[in-house]
Amino acid sequence: MEAFEYISLDATGKQKKGIIQADNEKQARQLLRNQQLTPVQIKQVIETTVRQETGIKTQRLTLKKNELPLLIRQLATLVQAGLPIDDALKTLIEQSESRHSERILSSIHAKVLEGQSLAAAMRTFPRAFDELVATSIEAGEQAGQLEAVLMQLASYLETRDEMGKQSTSALIYPMVLMATAILVVAGLMVYIVPKVIQVFESSQVQLPVATQMLIGLSEFLSAYGWYMLLFFGVLLVAFLLLRRYPPFQQSWHRLLLKLPGVGRLIRVGQAARFTRTLGILTQSAVPIVPSLSLAKQVVNNAVMKQACEQTATAVREGSSLSKAMHNTGQFPPLSIKLVNSGEQSGQLSEMLVRSALVQERDVENKIKTLIGAIQPLAILFVGLMVLFIVLAMLLPIFQINTAIQ
Repeated sequence: MEAFEYISLDATGKQKKGIIQADNEKQARQLLRNQQLTPVQIKQVIETTVRQETGIKTQRLTLKKNELPLLIRQLATLVQAGLPIDDALKTLIEQSESRHSERILSSIHAKVLEGQSLAAAMRTFPRAFDELVATSIEAGEQAGQLEAVLMQLASYLETRDEMGKQSTSALIYPMVLMATAILVVAGLMVYIVPKVIQVFESSQVQLPVATQMLIGLSEFLSAYGWYMLLFFGVLLVAFLLLRRYPPFQQSWHRLLLKLPGVGRLIRVGQAARFTRTLGILTQSAVPIVPSLSLAKQVVNNAVMKQACEQTATAVREGSSLSKAMHNTGQFPPLSIKLVNSGEQSGQLSEMLVRSALVQERDVENKIKTLIGAIQPLAILFVGLMVLFIVLAMLLPIFQINTAIQ
């Protein structure tokens, strides 16, 4: 069974759009006629492509940003309320406000009605549901714990998105403030200062050092400002392109981890994502080795990802998880201690989640501290630039007044 998007006319000639599930286009047309609708246009909702490595047909649609946690939370709530999966999906389709999510859910619903598992249906949308989500749900279905897995998965996805929002919002205000200040000062230096300086240069007064510096800077920006802007633009584009080159990416990420303060924040944040994902997967009855392979996919830093790969290899060869993490030299000591405690007590999944929770709170506090430090520093920087310009323009005026007197 597939999902088909249709445009039809009702008995009054009014146009009606929607999605209908049928085995083929012919059956979809007949179902519409049974509803007293005249089909105008019918097409399968999504164009499929074939993965070369697996031969599985996959579909290209994706969900809107931050829509996945809400969707999983709603599905978990409906399943917890006792609704079968097909009824829960049907309810989500009816409540959907996004055309893309409606198409995706309709296709998944059709495949579930065919007898496919929820995880298998989701795997046809790799851009909407990543392998972590599909594997967790598959393990939950096999273990008969789908409700619990969906709840854990929803909490994890919400936490992951919240951490991402906090990291982004931490830098927005100071970056906007700095960019605005630089643009304003550049405008003053190029268009306003030269006109004011002409008055001082016509006088015979020896200009102060600050004013001479201001004049030199103004002349430099007037002559080479656009070239500098072009240079930094090319530099930025080159950097973005080089980030895709593995050796450069590795070096850049290693440098970030060595930066005072920032490096520790990145390391703890990446370790938190790894341990939480690993905890969710092991709680979902996924074996530890496949869980390690999946958990490394949520790590963005190339150095930390390599450490996760080394950990997975060592565990596959028989090492304990805590020892494997320790040998990489990249994971925070707190993570290693809590994982070791979980292995000794037989509560590894719980300790992995607890480790992630502690580290996420640590990251949250560090981000708040960072925001509290960056904002006044940015304001101070802007104030100092303005003060320099004001003093450089006022000092010659004072000298001229003194000479006149």
